Amino acid sequence: MSIRIIVSLMALLLFAGYATADGTGGHLIEVNGKVWIQAPGADKKIARAGITVVPGTKILTGSDGKAEVSLTDGSIIVVQQNSSMVLSGIKRQKKKKTSILIFFGRIWNKVSKAVGGRAGYEVNTPIVVCGVRGTEFETAVADDGSVRVKVNQGTVNVQGDGKDETIKKDQEIDADTDGVGKIRSTKEKADWEMWQNQKRERLKTQGRSIMDNVKSRIMVRKERLEALRARQKDIEKKRELAMKRAKEGDQSAIDEIRLYNEELLAIADEIADLGDAAGCQFGLVDHFGDLATDPRFQMIDGKYVEAEAASMRRIKAMFDKMVEEGTDISLEAMEKMLDEMSDGQRGSLKFQKGSSKDDLFGDQKKE
Repeated sequence: MSIRIIVSLMALLLFAGYATADGTGGHLIEVNGKVWIQAPGADKKIARAGITVVPGTKILTGSDGKAEVSLTDGSIIVVQQNSSMVLSGIKRQKKKKTSILIFFGRIWNKVSKAVGGRAGYEVNTPIVVCGVRGTEFETAVADDGSVRVKVNQGTVNVQGDGKDETIKKDQEIDADTDGVGKIRSTKEKADWEMWQNQKRERLKTQGRSIMDNVKSRIMVRKERLEALRARQKDIEKKRELAMKRAKEGDQSAIDEIRLYNEELLAIADEIADLGDAAGCQFGLVDHFGDLATDPRFQMIDGKYVEAEAASMRRIKAMFDKMVEEGTDISLEAMEKMLDEMSDGQRGSLKFQKGSSKDDLFGDQKKE
């Protein structure tokens, strides 16, 4: 039995079932060359085979690096050289799915067929989202944010701003700041290096306009996020009033609370999706900033791109806080609350310290 298989089996035995409402985890089963990982809240460190990859972990490869990740849903990801990606750690309530964020570089995905029966699998890029169920495909993000998706088996739904396309076996599609292109048939091995070099030159000469385009996309999502958070707070106020009525014995208030809870959960999952979509764009902006300060890259308008990247990092801090607050909802507490109200104590229910009401409205005490 090979060392790679032994490492894989040991990790599966130790970490089987490691998937939470906060994302899908996994473990590294093969590492070649320079590869680093960075868990949430931790420093970047050198990656080694057998290391657990928790939700929210960033994987970064160097010019000679390559990493293979086995996810707990049975899917496999191969991170190619000069790439940066993250396993989403954003909390979701009802829309359980594996969500991958790729900032730049290229990843190969082999999605478990079992995923389609109970959840989804998405690869988020700065331009499009690739939704799949049981397939094999490659996704690449060039230095300028352009995207190429190539399908080897199965189908992939590519969702861009205002345009969706379904890509089948031996087909590929490109997308950039101008939109999603046309589907092309291709049975040949993709020349990823030539494509990457072309897009790299584009960023060197058009850095200002490319940065402005990505920034505008982020700001659109920020406005949407602010609207969703305002809607959440409005529903929470209405739910609080219904809670008071329920305590006074109004049984119809329980049905209202149930509807409010469902709406809050749906909004929370929409916020999670926004967080992943914008997360890719913020990651790309960071990459722009790094290249703008690299004297070897020689970007025209590099100073402008550098300044904009610094500004967007401040916006990211505010954005991340809103996403965290908007997804910090306890489904279990909601269900417990409804159970308490439906057990015949509607008229005399007392919410003591430590009850489900404390869990449900804990976030309001922080404000």
